Formats: sequence, structure tokens, C-alpha cells
Amino acid sequence: MEYIAVLFLVAGFALMLAHRKRRFDRTNQFGVERFPDYGAKLWGRAKDGTLRVLSIVMLTAGLLMLGFRYEDSWGWVITLPVYLFALFILLGT
Repeated sequence: MEYIAVLFLVAGFALMLAHRKRRFDRTNQFGVERFPDYGAKLWGRAKDGTLRVLSIVMLTAGLLMLGFRYEDSWGWVITLPVYLFALFILLGT
């Protein structure tokens, strides 16, 4: 289980770096993103959004897997907000 969680964390970190590099490559020296045309802008933003969402999902899954695995020692730091969210938000409605 730990290996899968670490694999998720590494993959999420790599996707996050890919998202940031794509954005950096499009940015000029003044900090403005440049696109050749509107279609490229839409396609680029869609790919960036997909990379960002996948990286967040992978990082969250890896952290939660490790948090639930090691809940008795240090994992409570990660799982406590999850439990509080479930208690007050999901069950509070």
C-alpha cells in the first residue's frame, strides 16, 4: 500500500511540474502568456486544467492513503481534517 501511495505522490508531483512548465514555456519576459491563436489558447487551457486536476487528485489520494495507513502515529494530522469535514459538512446538512 505504501508503494502505491508513494507512486501516486510522485506521479502527482510530476504532473504538477508538467503543468507549471507548460505555462512557463508560454510566458514571455513580461509575464504574459502568448498563444498563436484562440483555438490554441482553448486547447492549452484545457490541457493545463486537466493536468492540474489530475495532479491534485493524485497528490490527495497518495496523502490520504499514507494518512490512513499510518493513522496511529502521524497520519492523524492528515486524516483529522477529513474526519472533521465528514462530521460537520457532510453530516451537518
